Formats: sequence, C-alpha cells, structure tokens
Amino acid sequence: MNWYFMRHGQIASNLKRVYSGRSEEVLTDTGREQVRQASRQLAGVEIDAIYSSPLARTRETAEIVIAERGWDLTINPDDSFIELKMGPWEGMAEDDAAAQFPAEWAIWNRTPADLVIDGRETLAQLQLRVLNGLRDIANMTSHGSVLIVTHVAVIRVIELFATGRKLNDYKKIAVDNARIFKFQKLVL
Repeated sequence: MNWYFMRHGQIASNLKRVYSGRSEEVLTDTGREQVRQASRQLAGVEIDAIYSSPLARTRETAEIVIAERGWDLTINPDDSFIELKMGPWEGMAEDDAAAQFPAEWAIWNRTPADLVIDGRETLAQLQLRVLNGLRDIANMTSHGSVLIVTHVAVIRVIELFATGRKLNDYKKIAVDNARIFKFQKLVL
C-alpha cells in the first residue's frame, strides 16, 4: 500500500507562531493557494481513499485537493490523525510557552520525546495513535494508495517511524504547509 501524507495549508496561527492544536481554524488565502499548487504533485496518482483529521483546516485542504484533481472521493474523518493534544500550550504563542514553562520548553527543544505535561500527549502516545489508525485502515481495506490529510506532528512521527529514527529527532523534520510525503511498504 502507498501512503501519502499531506499537511494542511497555512492558517493564521502558523503566521503568529501559535500552537493551534485542535482549534477549528480555516485556511488563509495563501493556505488555499499552497494546497492548489501542492495538489499538482498528485497528478497521475491514483488515490483510492482519503482520510483526514476531523479539524476544519484538514477537511478544507482535502476538499481543495479533491476539487483540483477532479476525484470522486469522500473524505473519511479519522481521529487517529488529529493534531497532537497540546494540553496547557493549546492556543499559546511559542514565546509565551517558553516564558511560562521554561523547564518544559528546554526539554521540548532538546529531547522532545521526553516531554511530559499533564493534559498533553507525548510523542510516543501520538505515534502509537497514528500507527493504530494506519493499521485499522490497512486491515479493513484493500486500497492501493491512500491520502491522509493531517498535521505537522502526525507527519513527523510517521516519518520517524518509517525511517527507523528516534522520536527525539522530531524537530529535525521540516514539514511545510501543504507538503506531501509518500511512504511505501510501511511495516505496521
């Protein structure tokens, strides 16, 4: 099975360096254009199913891709691919998180897999959630290619899994808005 992961287009929180987490923000005009341009990379690719985080920005991204590609597909919302639960950092600017949580901020930037905050998902918990979602899809379908429209954290943990890297390499993976990642033959 071929897995395509796509990050949603730009939202206002991306510009403000705010942890949008599970907010229901929609794409900016720039975000919509990013998605239209990125969808061209899928020309000639036969996608059998589209799954998405249930949040507005990912659903909107998936809708644009479907329209641009002219696909007759339905979006399957799936909580397995929702953004990392941020706990007390939800909706907080990065600078404010650094000021209010200096010890935790230092861990997040040095060894992010070691960060544990009440109400916040760890990277290991996130990776397990994502892998379980992929296993569920693989077990219930015979799709050849699946597109999952999701968030930066989800893509980073699946990239680390696919390449056999440690979760502490999390911050080393660039995931621009509307970027598409392809994974083949993931051993789930």
